[in-house]
Amino acid sequence: MTPARSWRDLGGDRGSASVWLIGLSVALAIAIGGVVDGSRKAQAHSQATAVAEEAARAAGQALRVQSLASGRDADVNPELAATQARAYITATGATGTVSVQGTRIEVETTITKATVFLGMIGIAEITIHGHGTANLISAG
Repeated sequence: MTPARSWRDLGGDRGSASVWLIGLSVALAIAIGGVVDGSRKAQAHSQATAVAEEAARAAGQALRVQSLASGRDADVNPELAATQARAYITATGATGTVSVQGTRIEVETTITKATVFLGMIGIAEITIHGHGTANLISAG
């Protein structure tokens, strides 16, 4: 009959569970970080696109007052449209550009979000771009 071994006799196995647990914890933290920051990136993309589309819609409301006052068909003022789109972008806290090409207005927006977990590996923020367009047409 062999005597029962004490914990002191198992000296060669000391700490092996700790290394395994640390490795598993790091892998789990990376996986959680990817999920959390990935969802933040998806949310920021949705927000950037929504801001760009709404800015383009706001631009489509820039009607020439003179046309309306004289009873003619509504007409869109491209310069005023671009100004209103920029004002909308600024009001949301995003940054972006607006370009008017004929009767089409294009809006590009940029939103920057801080990361939650990816900062541990050196990625402190993510930058997302959105795009929106509107065709400026006159009623009539």
